Amino acid sequence: MLIGGFFAAIGLLIIQSCSKTPIACFTTTPGMDSIHVNTPVIFDARCSVYAGSYNWQFYNNVDSIAFTPTVTKTFKDTGTVDVYLLVTWGNQYAGETQNIVVQP
Repeated sequence: MLIGGFFAAIGLLIIQSCSKTPIACFTTTPGMDSIHVNTPVIFDARCSVYAGSYNWQFYNNVDSIAFTPTVTKTFKDTGTVDVYLLVTWGNQYAGETQNIVVQP
């Protein structure tokens, strides 16, 4: 009976975890107000909640897509870059967009 109860508890945890709504979140190092041309920037989504997969898009370059919790980018030009993160957990998803200003 103990084994059957164990598997029932595991099944319940899986069902409950799939119904959790993810929250997308990311930070940068250096901070978003200190990003400069030709300086590596670490984008870190580990502050996201219930994130099973990650999809980054950097809109200064349509081919710039990554699928990991952390991404390092170096921007070659000044200006504003829209950064979009989509996180998914089961069939739930959430997105976060930040406008990054790249300084000289």
